[in-house]
Amino acid sequence: MKKLYIFFVVVFAIMLLLPFSVQTVADLRGEKRFVSLDIFKDIVYTPFVRESRMVESSAKLNDAWFAARESIAGGGEVGESLEGVVSALSDLEAVALSVNGYAELDTAESDYKLLKLADTLVAALEDEPETFKTVDSTLKAVVAEFGHFSVWRAISGIKHYGVWTSRYLRAFENKVEDENALVLAFRPKYQLAVWNVFKDPGEKVVLGAGEGRWLFYRQDVEFLVQPSPLDVRSAKLDNPIQAILKFRDQLKAKGVELLVVITPGKPSIYPERLTGIDGLKLAGHGKAILDSLTKLGLNTVDLYTPLLSAKVDDAKLGALYLDDDTHWTPRGAELAAGEIAKKVNAMVDAGLVNIGEPSMDYVVSDSLADRMGDIGEMSGLNKFNVFKVQQVTGHVVSQQEISEHMEAPADSLSDSTVVRDTVKTPFKDDFRKSKILILGDSFSRIYQTDSPVNAGWIAHFAKNISRPVSSIVSDGGASTLVREKLARKAGVLKGKKLLIWEFVERDLRFGAEGWKTIEF
Repeated sequence: MKKLYIFFVVVFAIMLLLPFSVQTVADLRGEKRFVSLDIFKDIVYTPFVRESRMVESSAKLNDAWFAARESIAGGGEVGESLEGVVSALSDLEAVALSVNGYAELDTAESDYKLLKLADTLVAALEDEPETFKTVDSTLKAVVAEFGHFSVWRAISGIKHYGVWTSRYLRAFENKVEDENALVLAFRPKYQLAVWNVFKDPGEKVVLGAGEGRWLFYRQDVEFLVQPSPLDVRSAKLDNPIQAILKFRDQLKAKGVELLVVITPGKPSIYPERLTGIDGLKLAGHGKAILDSLTKLGLNTVDLYTPLLSAKVDDAKLGALYLDDDTHWTPRGAELAAGEIAKKVNAMVDAGLVNIGEPSMDYVVSDSLADRMGDIGEMSGLNKFNVFKVQQVTGHVVSQQEISEHMEAPADSLSDSTVVRDTVKTPFKDDFRKSKILILGDSFSRIYQTDSPVNAGWIAHFAKNISRPVSSIVSDGGASTLVREKLARKAGVLKGKKLLIWEFVERDLRFGAEGWKTIEF
């Protein structure tokens, strides 16, 4: 009996050490760095190397700011003069924020706030020259803070972000799991076998029911089946309503109105495609939170009601969401653009916002695009061509302008005539002329900056209101990350009267970085 125990212990030890051993062999062969040894390197070596690099980067920032001040004083263009400062500050941020190979500086840390403040002020200096002294003192504070080698800071980094912290170990575990040579070799074949036998598309994907069997993103489904983000059982989550109200107040202080657009996830609009049960309604957490925001006096757009109503025309016009993707089809995007434009026009008529008179003419043209669904990509099965490319027809928006020129007649006796030509130019953001700024996620990006380009809801919204618009988009980060982008480029709010904030409903629970308060 004891021999049997020994046999099982040996087999277990071999299985336990096999991934590590295979990865070590792969590292020794030069295929990858020594990932398995990262823990030992990050215990002491990395934090002190970081200190040296921060000192070097601070010196470069100091030199770049000195050169920029000289250039600006000599009458140089502010934007061009600051290019070196922006680059040097970006390099310093990259070093300072990465404490080691697996942990980043927490946003609550004073060092993080100082860097972000400097970033924001430098970005706004061109449009706000009166802040020059504040920028100067802030950059000097940054150089003073990071321009010296701090043993205490290195030790503190090891203590709070080192290998004994959960944030480090989880990140390291995920890295090893995703990049291990043994896993990379066998996982695809295992996934294909599981799909062929059990029709299981993977941990991130839920296979729908009924004919056609759509794919659904698991987080979209979990958002509906888990308690509301406002439920007492979700007390550990950031409160999205508080963050939205705070953002509304910050914008009001700058003379900008906020319009909130919550995009429904695919299972909220097509629960029957998920469950195979007609008439079933899943928990409407997103719509409930939207209604709460409306009752609190915020400007909101309800996309749930029109999208659910529009399903009756699917047989004739096509579905509102893609088969194997989290996002809507061009039809869904254009419907959303129409609803948002309708709300903005109502706000204008009610005197809530002044976005100027219609000043642009837009035209549309059809364009085909092939979409490889993002959920299919998440499954890892697309490399075996399990899911097919879906072709959609987008309607590309172009700006139409009338140009005039004098044309001389063939004979010299007649007067010259004015000839008007119609010129079409690609749609583009206009940060200087636009009174409207859009913050969004991948629902704002799809068809807009990827194929067929300029056919997303942003372009169609601009067409519907006949005005220029501008946008800042962050895939998967519209809850917090996109506001951080805005904070670093606060100058873009100059001249803006309306900010439209679009984010998908699942971000109310699963938004990257939660729902932090961002200072401007």
